[in-house]
Amino acid sequence: MTALELRGLTKHFDVRTGRGRGIVRAVNDVNLVVPEGQTVALVGESGCGKTTIAKLALMLEQPSSGAVLFEGKSLSCMNRREIKRYRRSVQAVFQDPYASLNPRLRVRSIISEPILAHERSDRASLRKRILEVLDIVGLAAIAADLYPHEFSGGQRQRIAIARAIALRPKIIVLDEPISALDVSIRAQILNLLMDIQKQFGLTYLLIAHDLALVEHVSTNVAVIYLGSIVESGPSAEVFGSPMHPYTRTLLNAVPRPDPDFVPTAAEAAEDAGSALEPPSGCKFHPRCPYVMPICRNVDPAPTDLPDGRRAACHLLTKGLANGAS
Repeated sequence: MTALELRGLTKHFDVRTGRGRGIVRAVNDVNLVVPEGQTVALVGESGCGKTTIAKLALMLEQPSSGAVLFEGKSLSCMNRREIKRYRRSVQAVFQDPYASLNPRLRVRSIISEPILAHERSDRASLRKRILEVLDIVGLAAIAADLYPHEFSGGQRQRIAIARAIALRPKIIVLDEPISALDVSIRAQILNLLMDIQKQFGLTYLLIAHDLALVEHVSTNVAVIYLGSIVESGPSAEVFGSPMHPYTRTLLNAVPRPDPDFVPTAAEAAEDAGSALEPPSGCKFHPRCPYVMPICRNVDPAPTDLPDGRRAACHLLTKGLANGAS
């Protein structure tokens, strides 16, 4: 069953530049299915549109066109009661645990805020719920009476996770959940998230830069470049035999403990363009080592592959993708 679906999702921002007004094409015609109980990862460089997609899924931004569907129904067609149910069903854990928690509130208030916003609860049952979620994330009961500044970064992220699961959601959007933490505790938080997913049958939409993390925890991955998905599919296939040159470029950029390793697709040293002034044709063509004349003028349509993947590259239609890899 599909938990969340993005259908033709597009988001453009009007901005003022030195030459007048312009349009930032942050997200362009994104189609993505997030199956129930699985982890779908969005990967790409900074500024590619990952966080904008997350904000659209969380209703923190409204799409310019396209739709976000929850359990088959578009958010734009939902009434007030259905929207409230959606907001309860979709929670988030943000990147910076120092900024995502209100420093003026005790932990018990931080966790109880979303509960009280969605349901009626007496003091005893509320206290019980708070202690339950704190125990799930590995924090002692005394943590409920403390302030965020009295915890380490890893403990703060555990508090943020406790707040996210307090409403018993179906989907959690994870926006770089471990990138701001010390390396020594990243594995602990990652294992906690995986254990919670198994325990409650959660669906994760994961935004991440760390490709090793994505390969380890995700079931499906979507590679995004300048607001568009260039390759998507099961993680094992995408990481095992990437078909799009940008996917290969990302994987080749990951440091490897092998002095004999030579990347097969080096990044071209040309202007890559931006979401404000994207290149014509294929957006990746200024950096692609396999660029062809058609790439400069025609934006490739996504091609369905036999292993369940989709990729948007003219190499596929020319039958050259395997040779380029």
